Amino acid sequence: MRLLALLFLGLALAQGELTHVVAPGETLFSIARRYGTTVEELKRLNGLQDFLIRPGQVLRVSPAQDPTHVVAPGETLFSIARRYGTTVEALKALNGLESDELQAGQVLRLPQRTLPEAPAPPPQEEALDPESPLLRSVLRYLGVPYKYGANSPLALDCSAFVAQVYAELGVALPRTTHEQWRALPEAEGLKPGDLVFFSFAGREVDHVGIYLGRGVFAHASSYGSRVVIESLEAPFYQKAYRGARRPPLPEAGR
Repeated sequence: MRLLALLFLGLALAQGELTHVVAPGETLFSIARRYGTTVEELKRLNGLQDFLIRPGQVLRVSPAQDPTHVVAPGETLFSIARRYGTTVEALKALNGLESDELQAGQVLRLPQRTLPEAPAPPPQEEALDPESPLLRSVLRYLGVPYKYGANSPLALDCSAFVAQVYAELGVALPRTTHEQWRALPEAEGLKPGDLVFFSFAGREVDHVGIYLGRGVFAHASSYGSRVVIESLEAPFYQKAYRGARRPPLPEAGR
């Protein structure tokens, strides 16, 4: 197996392709964010049928020279610019856009300097097991559209996403963000599976997500208009972060 991995790596380098050796605790999502590509592209390039990868595995990755973003339903130039730390004017200039109108499925070029870099994992930080029931449940909801007050297979808000993920693990949580914040005990030191809370209005908590370890969390994002995985260390989220609560999840589920 090691010989095959080295052979694969040599062939990739000879063809000028970019490769990545999977480190412990990494996921397809963290690798995709690091190289400015998508999970779907990584799966296509490597012939993967699911999201599972293992330490030491050699992955082909998309070149980072030409980063792009595929417009999802409900996204705007403003929400995309905010997500990647750029401006609406820069996106319009790079893509030759005359107006602010976008279409779902439209591919936008991104300024390379705005790509979010993968956060360096803190030493000895606990990582979520790639085969854990919690991660498997989270992955099933990725891409589901965000809608305030919604709680269905077609759309979710942030607290409904959290509650549904934990319901699949046999844990009943309150329905709203504020109720979840009040009902659960405070988390001392973040661990995978903890709920992370934010206040974007500047008063009470009004947003919640699920921490996955290695500095990333999953949430139903009103800015991204869907369930996504993002960096908790991004300034936008650090400014609004209010704390974490720990659900009574069995260790086997983490």
